[in-house]
Amino acid sequence: MDDAIGKIRAQKILDSRGNWTVEIRIETKSGISAKGIAPSGASTGIHEAKVIDADNSVRIANKFLQKIIGAKLDQSEIDDKLFGLDKTKGFLRIGGNTAIALSFAVYNALHKKAVEKSKNIFPYPLGNVFGGGKHGGGTDIQEFLICPLKSKTFPDCIERMTDAYHELKKELEKKYETGINDEGAITANIPFEKAINIVSEISERNDCRLGLDVASSNLWNGKKYIYPKMKKSFDAGGQIDFISDIIKTYKLFYVEDALNEEDFSGFSELAKKHGKKCLICGDDLTTTNPERLKTAIKYKSVNSVIVKPNQIGTVSLAREFTTIAKKNKIVPVISHRSAETTDSTISLMAVDWQIPVIKAGVVDVRIAKLDRLLEMWSNCNRPVMSRLT
Repeated sequence: MDDAIGKIRAQKILDSRGNWTVEIRIETKSGISAKGIAPSGASTGIHEAKVIDADNSVRIANKFLQKIIGAKLDQSEIDDKLFGLDKTKGFLRIGGNTAIALSFAVYNALHKKAVEKSKNIFPYPLGNVFGGGKHGGGTDIQEFLICPLKSKTFPDCIERMTDAYHELKKELEKKYETGINDEGAITANIPFEKAINIVSEISERNDCRLGLDVASSNLWNGKKYIYPKMKKSFDAGGQIDFISDIIKTYKLFYVEDALNEEDFSGFSELAKKHGKKCLICGDDLTTTNPERLKTAIKYKSVNSVIVKPNQIGTVSLAREFTTIAKKNKIVPVISHRSAETTDSTISLMAVDWQIPVIKAGVVDVRIAKLDRLLEMWSNCNRPVMSRLT
């Protein structure tokens, strides 16, 4: 007999910024209990699902979404019901945060303990160790990322990544006043060139590869990319040349959002130049939206994409997006948001959907996602690391 939703209950909880977000807990008629929590971003794409305030989200879940009680415990069916209740593409009425919290809860109810037993391929962690931009910090570039691609086990990945993080912190503290930004990345008021040199050296010493999240849409004013701290500006062609030089100089393996969120052709030019050796990743460009991904495929804009389920509002659409990416040999990277909680649903998805990279930070509340993967590794029969192909 198929299980069904018996109870839906929402409440407000705090995220990592100390702001309210929504947690939705469900209970099935057979007694399974599971929850989902909505994260949120500071650097958001204009095509993301609408986020409503937490009080409204809780009110909608505790009243309007009660209509879902009695529905079969089926991911696609319940996600379709969410769209049916909202009647808009971007969850303008019930909020994408409300939708994803319930969708996460359903996913977690369906997958309790199942994935840990049935899947054995684990993602490489991609960690933000030094930061700036909208997340806070002294550089225009938003994220300086490292990934331990030489590691053979997930625990070794975490050890190399955290060793590099602590080494970087100690090195910077010798000369600069340091801080921690929204994503737990180290911050210091130093020039970009000095920052990337220090991070590059420490990354290499710890057998990690270097990447950047440029978050270019935040730098684009409609005509030029403005780097206020560097006192530089570039047109679209100049931006491509600037990023190309960084890729070549520092042998980057990953660059995210190198151009603004509407420049499919610019991404294509960058991918043509560097796609064989570097992941040219779209986030704001594609926003976990299958239709925008199809446009990116048409233009050959990217060879990698970020998967953030809250951008699109449901697990089903995030899964569809991931499937399309993989079928077209585009590397999916499942990712946290800058405002996070202890929810570790994306860790489970990374293994369940065989996503080769998870972007989940290094410290603070984000360790819930890494610790979930460490636990899964420990409980897994013959676990292996993914292959970036």
